[in-house]
Amino acid sequence: MRVLVTGASGYAGFHTAIALRAAGHQVHGLVRDASTSRAVELRRNEVHLAQGNLKQPETYWKYVETSDAIVHIVNDLQDPQGTDNTLLQTMATIADASPRKRLFIYTTGCSVYGKVPERVMDETTPGNPQHALAFRMNMEQKVLAMPNFLKVVVRPGFLYGKDGHTSMSGLWFQMGEEGKAVYHGDPERGWSWVHVSDLAEAYVRLVESGSSIDGEIFCLADEQRFKCLEVMTACVRVAGFQGDIEIAPADSSDWSSIFDQNEFITSRKAYRLLGWNPRHTGILDDIEIYYASWKAAQSKDKKYTLPENTLSPTVTSKGTL
Repeated sequence: MRVLVTGASGYAGFHTAIALRAAGHQVHGLVRDASTSRAVELRRNEVHLAQGNLKQPETYWKYVETSDAIVHIVNDLQDPQGTDNTLLQTMATIADASPRKRLFIYTTGCSVYGKVPERVMDETTPGNPQHALAFRMNMEQKVLAMPNFLKVVVRPGFLYGKDGHTSMSGLWFQMGEEGKAVYHGDPERGWSWVHVSDLAEAYVRLVESGSSIDGEIFCLADEQRFKCLEVMTACVRVAGFQGDIEIAPADSSDWSSIFDQNEFITSRKAYRLLGWNPRHTGILDDIEIYYASWKAAQSKDKKYTLPENTLSPTVTSKGTL
């Protein structure tokens, strides 16, 4: 199949593009800058580069038009709704002119629910309409209503593993190395996690499932139920920090609300319909391996930072979920 992956220089997009190519598909990875080291690595792994900007349809039109599947893994932190609406409008125009059934896989994340009474969420759990990310659930419904496409929505857990690019675990590794660890939020809350390679495998299965999954939503994570503070503690400790972790209130940024809510999801549906089951047992089991991998990926002249106003660290645009 011919597959277009948006956000291919980001975290999930990068590993998904490589996994799709390893599965034998012809893959174009949409990137803003084809000269970066990650873009070079994509080419080395047989991924064709499509240099473009999602807000400029003319830069990627032909790739959508000629693809059998579009895997969208970008959350534009500056204008998430506007960027996604531009992509959807572009795809609708292309589909009207060439109405063959392309597959569109749209990615959000486990943060879309907000504070809800359920401890563990699945695909049927309603989100909190007052949550800062409520608009992303509305975007999901807009995607699922698109005519002339096969549509799937994916809600991954928080990512870990490999290079840890723009991941929360990577931020905590850096805190540990810098010798100061502050947890902003409720220490009793927790999130679901998924290894980036397991997520990439799920995307491969989705691409290859075709019409059998049209209109479905899938939560994708392992079944561990760690508190955020447990994971943060393991990350800073393995990076060398042995002091006390400071507990502080969540700050005023929109994305900080993730530290004050549970974001546990279950992937039973993905196992049932896709046969997908995470191969990695959990972030805490091999934390030394994940730290070593993250460490090896860091360049000496680059300081790791979490992008400002990140609403969902699972899916970002400067290195995508």
